[in-house]
Amino acid sequence: MPDFDAIVYGTVCVDLMWRVDRLSAPGSYEPIQEERRTIGGEASNTAIALSRWGLRVALVGTATGDDENGRHLRGMFARDAPEIDISKVGIWPGASTAYCVCIATPDGHRTMYGSGFTGMQCPDLDPEFVRRASVFTLDPNAYESGLKACGIASAAGVPIVAMDYTLSSEVNSTAEISVTSHAQIAVSGSVRAYGEYAAAIRDRHGCTTVVTCGESGCFVAEHGIEGKPAVHVPAFTVDRAIDTTGAGDIFRAGLIYGRHRGWDIVYAARYGSAAAALNCTELGGWAGVRPAGEVEAFLRSAKPLPVRFD
Repeated sequence: MPDFDAIVYGTVCVDLMWRVDRLSAPGSYEPIQEERRTIGGEASNTAIALSRWGLRVALVGTATGDDENGRHLRGMFARDAPEIDISKVGIWPGASTAYCVCIATPDGHRTMYGSGFTGMQCPDLDPEFVRRASVFTLDPNAYESGLKACGIASAAGVPIVAMDYTLSSEVNSTAEISVTSHAQIAVSGSVRAYGEYAAAIRDRHGCTTVVTCGESGCFVAEHGIEGKPAVHVPAFTVDRAIDTTGAGDIFRAGLIYGRHRGWDIVYAARYGSAAAALNCTELGGWAGVRPAGEVEAFLRSAKPLPVRFD
């Protein structure tokens, strides 16, 4: 029995969340309606969702500094995510902990400003440590470190779920699932073109490929049925979308959770879409993560958002 259901490799930072009525024009003033300082980063968001759904998770992330933000970040992990093993998140004396200011407007979208991300790298992945996991997942912010870690996980025989690495043949040829946002790929034309892209990556490399398209849902091209079109999975409506920060990270967690539960990939994508939609009803990258039972209950009655494919 592996020690961890998932090892999540990638970005760990502090998020300073602001909710405002509108972005201020140059020289003007706008009040902050709500402010939160939270654990942030793609890896952190995914790890917290998986932990909330009962999986045993280890985080191998970008190192924190020994500064005030770093101390605060480690305190937030102890308070908000104590079940996650963060022993591989190092502390670099004299370094500045990465942080991001995320500004959410009433349309549900957010504007981000960051510091400390340039040159950010994750630690080398320990082959013996990754063998303790049932699945390994990574994000691309520390790109070269991620490529190296992906190779180590592959050599160790651990299944890989890669996020936003579909431009890398090296990753696609080793990943079990390759998921990417449409914003990360150079595809023009209709929404349907993203489904064609997903099927093309699947047919070329053999990995299950998922392309997420925001409010237009996602396309799933499943391994083993090469030559067939990708399946469209809709996004779902919620009463009020406050903040889209972390939606892709929570969707990725849904895919991994579905894999853990033995679900087929299309249902796992539906679960991930439902979990991401619910997460958008709160301010922060993981603040809207609901218990697994609540996500499934929402999914049974959820209404899909309309999509224009052409």
